[in-house]
Amino acid sequence: MKRYYKEIIFGSVLTILFVGLIFWFGRQEADGYLKILIAVITVFLGIFAVIRNISAKKKEFASGMPTEDELTKLARIYAGSRAFIYSMYLWFLIFIFNYTFSERKEMLGIGILGSALIYGICLWYYKTTANFGEE
Repeated sequence: MKRYYKEIIFGSVLTILFVGLIFWFGRQEADGYLKILIAVITVFLGIFAVIRNISAKKKEFASGMPTEDELTKLARIYAGSRAFIYSMYLWFLIFIFNYTFSERKEMLGIGILGSALIYGICLWYYKTTANFGEE
């Protein structure tokens, strides 16, 4: 059975980095409680995701199933390419209408979250329809 040392070390390093970030926020900003709370939630979600991923891989390996099927691979590839193209249009629109944003942080946040949302929608579309344009 494959050892999962790389995943465990990677998860541990990320956890140490996030804990260090929490302590840094605590020292630098007296009113950074919201940032500390967000960092703590992020750390716990990251630990949960790593543990769940490792346990799912062990279970699939023990049962003899492949860890990823062909549909999922194709859906990720096609969703990634479409999301990249659509995100370029999103950023183009954001830069055209940059005067409507009061702060640059809003513009950056909308662009990043919009790109992630576009990828999620494209991935959902390709996984549900399996329409990859091949006829």
